[in-house]
Amino acid sequence: MVLDKPGKPSCESPSSFRIIVLIRTISKILERIIAARLLAVAQLRGLLHPNQCGSLPGLSTYDACFTLTNNVRTLQKPRLKVSSLFLDIKAGFDNVDNNTLARILREGGIPPYLVSRVSSFLGERSCTLIFQGVPGTPAPVNVGAPPGSPISPLLFLLSVAPLHFGIPRGLMIS
Repeated sequence: MVLDKPGKPSCESPSSFRIIVLIRTISKILERIIAARLLAVAQLRGLLHPNQCGSLPGLSTYDACFTLTNNVRTLQKPRLKVSSLFLDIKAGFDNVDNNTLARILREGGIPPYLVSRVSSFLGERSCTLIFQGVPGTPAPVNVGAPPGSPISPLLFLLSVAPLHFGIPRGLMIS
């Protein structure tokens, strides 16, 4: 559904609209089950960085902030200099690539049935925009994980996981 944002002067800009993704309830239940299975295997295979805090059960942004604060204070006590680098991956879900993610999962030892399920979920999708109650023409969607889906955060984390393991030293929190 495409809704007008209140107070926006022009309808010519995409930022004048808010898109609400409607996903069927049964799909969300099945996606949650696949997400739980995929998460368990990915953690067992070491595909997620141990300091990944967001989008995983039992860990939150608070845990990441506490860990960072604690490490900085510990290093400052002996008068060491401490630096931090923060990265923001904009539109992360929109850039999850099906082929790249499938390769990461296969190389990480994820069972073929889960790799196939994820590839099927991300592949051959279409999107229909509804403006003021009138549906448009379906358009193919070739990249990205659907916002609002229970499995999308995990798929994003798995697609960027190789970035974490490329840092040779220091504390990595995500």
